[in-house]
Amino acid sequence: RDYLHLKLVAEPNEVFAVLTDPDFVAATVNQMSVGGQSHQVTTRGDHTVVTTRRTLPTDDLPDVAKKFAGPVLILDEVQDWGPAGPDGARHGTVTLRIDGVPVALTGTLDLTPSAKGATQEVRADLKAKVPLIGGTIEKAAAIAGFIQCLARWLTVEKPFTLSVDDYLPYTFNRF
Repeated sequence: RDYLHLKLVAEPNEVFAVLTDPDFVAATVNQMSVGGQSHQVTTRGDHTVVTTRRTLPTDDLPDVAKKFAGPVLILDEVQDWGPAGPDGARHGTVTLRIDGVPVALTGTLDLTPSAKGATQEVRADLKAKVPLIGGTIEKAAAIAGFIQCLARWLTVEKPFTLSVDDYLPYTFNRF
């Protein structure tokens, strides 16, 4: 099980507004994709659903994984966020599928208030049902791409001052 813990210098409602902002979602998808991307933010009852499709190059994957996956990976991701609690906290689920590859990610999303803003936690299980190389694919398909896009958005599009605590995920999420 992979675990991501981010301390953010913004209130949960502000972070949620960024994560579900169609411009942020579009920027994330466009920055990560080499073509064939799409995105949609919808409301279903009291849930907000972010659906994306990204086409990623396999250039950085190990050769054995490239042979199996081909020149690109097509990722379909769905984030389903529930309503805000009285304190602004939100909980949701995330699923990610890769077209034509027996790899799937399922997990939970938590956005909660903290003393200095908000904490975002992602807990996910990535399963690659590929003999011999499944573990390699699981590590290669890390959540790092999303983190990079979020960091870029928060520092370039919506600037804020970084603190030492903002670098804590590095100590927990290295491969």
